[in-house]
Amino acid sequence: MKTDKKTLAALIVSAALLVCAAALAIFELLAPAPEAMAGPPEESDSVTIELFAVGDNLMHGPLIKSGLGAEGYNFDGFYEHILPQLEGMDIKAINQETVFVSPDMGYTGYPTFGGPAEVGDALVKAGFNVIEQASNHSYDKREEGLRFTMDYWRSQPVTLLGVNSSAEDALRVDKFTKDGFTVALANYTYSLNGLAPPQGEEYLVNMMDDEARPAIAEQLARAKAESDLLVVFPHWGTEYDTEPDDFQRDWLKFFNENGADVIIGAHPHVLQTAEEYIGENGHKTVVFYSLGNFISNQDTLAKELGGMARVTLVKDDFGARVRDFSLEPCFTHVSGGKYTVYPLEDYTDELARTHSKLGGLTVQAIYDEFYRITGFETGKFRPERTPLTQPPAEERNIE
Repeated sequence: MKTDKKTLAALIVSAALLVCAAALAIFELLAPAPEAMAGPPEESDSVTIELFAVGDNLMHGPLIKSGLGAEGYNFDGFYEHILPQLEGMDIKAINQETVFVSPDMGYTGYPTFGGPAEVGDALVKAGFNVIEQASNHSYDKREEGLRFTMDYWRSQPVTLLGVNSSAEDALRVDKFTKDGFTVALANYTYSLNGLAPPQGEEYLVNMMDDEARPAIAEQLARAKAESDLLVVFPHWGTEYDTEPDDFQRDWLKFFNENGADVIIGAHPHVLQTAEEYIGENGHKTVVFYSLGNFISNQDTLAKELGGMARVTLVKDDFGARVRDFSLEPCFTHVSGGKYTVYPLEDYTDELARTHSKLGGLTVQAIYDEFYRITGFETGKFRPERTPLTQPPAEERNIE
């Protein structure tokens, strides 16, 4: 019996398909596992810590006065517009520039600050849980004011940085831990405005000067040994200068060499830029040189503009690292004797027209100032989160 041409063609096609299928099966058996071909797998069993930080909570006299009502002091309104920014954050840090004092000590603003503890109540209510207290104003009210401040904060659900009740207390390593992922936190100030604790009580405030470098290096070594990552909050820089100075650059190098993964600076009362710094040893540090004022009574555009730092920290099978970071603007609004802080993305020209200190203000003018200071690309109303890069060290080192 003869096989017609159509039947023969069908048999040939079927045989070819069977050969292809067999070859594919053999290839799948012999090929390396997908992970081996694709490189490192996606993050598995990872833990993420979201860090949020703002700048100087600077309690000038008019701010204190604005919080006084029929039922006493209340400062919740200062922070009400920031609350959505804090949602989902783990570490929520603020530079508490000034100390608190008891009512019988009397509340004062510039130049020797001492405000009501109700400011702290508002911060805790807002959700801040890490307080940077080492500043050039830490000793404005001497030991009595500083110890009153420490006692207050230690009655609250916060981690207090930079000040110490005893020599033993000064040896502690402050940490934040989430699901086995530990981040060490440290805070130092360059000055106490010419004041100094009495002999034998130098431990009260963490200082950063050349004499203190060996002790700081030892403390940071212990912090690194007890944690996965290290965040340092230095009080440094030149007031009202939007450019980092030589002191900041020198201490950046020191902190980088001693293992800092993130640095978040305060003190200049104006915003400065942020970047990734890679040391000569190859260690990477994300540095926010200054977050500027968070809220204050200062009255120029640069001093009303602040920054909100966001950093994503991750720990997985490959270790712990900084995954990305961003710097976003915020702005102090003053009207009718009342003060509050807005994320700039929520501020409007209508609000700007009512600002009692800055006439003719527009939201675009504030953004322009933000971009001018930071050097970030203009036109982006919300800077993209910046993943860490690995450029040649010599291209990014700050001499």
